[in-house]
Amino acid sequence: MNAGQPYQSPRQRVWVAIRKHRNEFTIQQVAELGQMKYESAREFICSLTKAGVTEILREDKVYDHAKSIKKRYYRLIQDLGYTVPTLTKDGTVVSKVTGNKAMWNALRITKRALNANELAQLASNDELTIKVETAKEYLRALQRAGYLVVTQQANNAGGRAKYQLLPNMNTGPNPPQIQRAKQVFDPNTNTLMYTERPELEEELKHGTLSLNQEEINDE
Repeated sequence: MNAGQPYQSPRQRVWVAIRKHRNEFTIQQVAELGQMKYESAREFICSLTKAGVTEILREDKVYDHAKSIKKRYYRLIQDLGYTVPTLTKDGTVVSKVTGNKAMWNALRITKRALNANELAQLASNDELTIKVETAKEYLRALQRAGYLVVTQQANNAGGRAKYQLLPNMNTGPNPPQIQRAKQVFDPNTNTLMYTERPELEEELKHGTLSLNQEEINDE
């Protein structure tokens, strides 16, 4: 288990900067604080503004090489919490009633050993369908991170492994996040519980971190 602070994507870093300077900020300011490319930050904040999460506070005239341009100042008007919101292209905030939340709830509430089939069935409802393969990957990730113990091994007859939540790892109501770069972050304790080598696509596309920085506690 590699404990520590998790890598944050460029959007997450900019979102943290926006929340910190919620009363007034510029695109350039939060782009620099979040180490995100300016154009990527501009697109992100435009989407936030379309969604009614941020708004233009005022516009000031500034002069650049004797040319007058408008500098926009924004403010945060809808704080959606620590995790950066997911937005559609038209600026709609995607509601996150996630499968991970449903599976985490099932593990916490039942307190029983479950295999992937059982977990998928328990966590699914009329509005949310959990695939068995998704449940299998979630169980394996939590087991690697130290949340679960294997109570029954898989067998050649088709029986699936069973996993049970350790009592001391019932850390809270928020589900541990299985992040894209194969790391598990617990928002209840703000701890990186498990990580593999990061994927750098998001950072290379939108961020300004150097490669050696990216490879430390990376996504």
